[in-house]
Amino acid sequence: MPRLLLLLHTRLALRTTAIILLIVTLLGVVFLSLAVYLRAESVQQEQQSRIQELLTTVERTAQVGCFLGDRHLAQEVTDGLLSNNIVNAVSIESADGTTLASGRAGQIAPGVTRVTRDVASPFEPQTPVCRITIEPNQAYIDTLVAQASNFIGGALLLQLIGIGFCVVLVVVKFVTRPITGLSHRLSELEAETGQQLQAPKGNRDDEIGQLVISVNAMIDNLVQSLSEERRLRLEREVEERRYRAIFDNVEAGIFELDGAGLIRSANPAFRRLFDISGEMDLESHPVAFASLVSESEGMTGPFLIDDDAGGHERQWEVALENGDQQRWVSLILSPLETGRLQGVAHDVTERKRAADAAERMAMTDPLTGLGNRRGFDHRLAVMARHHRLYPERCHALITLDFDHFKRINDTYGHQVGDLVLSHVGAILADLMRQRDYVARLGGDEFVVLLEGCDQRADVEIVLARFLDRLRVPLKVEDNSDIAIGVSIGVAMLGLDTDDVSQAVQFSDMAMYASKRAGRNTWRFYEALSTI
Repeated sequence: MPRLLLLLHTRLALRTTAIILLIVTLLGVVFLSLAVYLRAESVQQEQQSRIQELLTTVERTAQVGCFLGDRHLAQEVTDGLLSNNIVNAVSIESADGTTLASGRAGQIAPGVTRVTRDVASPFEPQTPVCRITIEPNQAYIDTLVAQASNFIGGALLLQLIGIGFCVVLVVVKFVTRPITGLSHRLSELEAETGQQLQAPKGNRDDEIGQLVISVNAMIDNLVQSLSEERRLRLEREVEERRYRAIFDNVEAGIFELDGAGLIRSANPAFRRLFDISGEMDLESHPVAFASLVSESEGMTGPFLIDDDAGGHERQWEVALENGDQQRWVSLILSPLETGRLQGVAHDVTERKRAADAAERMAMTDPLTGLGNRRGFDHRLAVMARHHRLYPERCHALITLDFDHFKRINDTYGHQVGDLVLSHVGAILADLMRQRDYVARLGGDEFVVLLEGCDQRADVEIVLARFLDRLRVPLKVEDNSDIAIGVSIGVAMLGLDTDDVSQAVQFSDMAMYASKRAGRNTWRFYEALSTI
């Protein structure tokens, strides 16, 4: 049974034949039943008509016998009726109920419908003289019905079998066999070479022919698609070789990241830049890119793919620690595909150093190596932001101006004057903390910013040390001793004022107050405000 079900499922001809035979069988059963029923009814009606004809035949004789009361004649009528196979029993009764004659050819059959006819007087048609009752031979009638039904059923069955066989032949010959042939030829067809199907001779203009045309059109499209795919594959191979040559030999580092920020591939330049072994298989053992950059940067989030960020390119710089030296790398990340980023890394250490050097030069006094006015303004702005964030912390702003510096230039020359400026700047830089800032604003004017200086006494300690060291005369090449004096003014940001511009003005006012007080000393702005 499983084998038969498999064949029915995989063989169109067998399945079609089975369906046709099933339909023919069902129709045959219906029509055969209907034909047998109609034939049986027809035979029954024929036999009833024959009985009526027999009664009509003996009616004249029965009239005479019944009118005369002749039992012998009535018995002859009865025997004549019983001589027919379709009659099982006959009874003739007079008008007064007396039985004139009767007879039976077979056994009594229960449930049989009897046929009766009233016989009238031959002289008075309206007056009945007797009644003839006939019991049909139902067994004989059933035999006739069965014979007729068998004949009709057999003929109809043969007809249905013939029709079903012919339909199956037609379907197999004109439908399933051409389709099966096309299936075999299609399985042996080398479509990639452009080979096409040929329609069967008798099916070139029908649906099977249209199916062949559609298959051939599909083959043409397939050949074109294969040719295009082959061309694109060759172009891709060329592009891949070109990309691989660039990937392996370009000086810039090229790499790919997955959605978790793990490096999945990198070229030799990138491996050299981040000190990754060329033997490491990044696809099998990926490395987190965030682990390659300086921990102080905290750059973890930018290497994770954020779907909300869309397809935007991202660029920034990270610091790499290499022993005592620090290198800077510029990174550009752009979407490659879903869940994948492509990056380019450039070593910008030299550019960064050059930019830092240029910025330092722009903010450094070339004579003393201290900050200049631009650097002072920048540092003052930083201090202002810091004070806004932490207003409870105080800072000191110190302004220094030489006493009689013009006399030194006029007496010893500008070269010695420059030496004096450098000497004072060196003393200031040596006394100050790393977080403090010293600048020469121009000429003989210096400023100092002391961060986190809450007590004026702390400022006085620094200034006392500075003046003590300044009291030692400076020796020049001709063994001359040059005495240097400086007037100093101090303003406290956070005590005297919360505005840095006012602090600069207040320290300048305090410096002039120290000049008026005899020079080579210092004054706080607070003392001036209490006078």
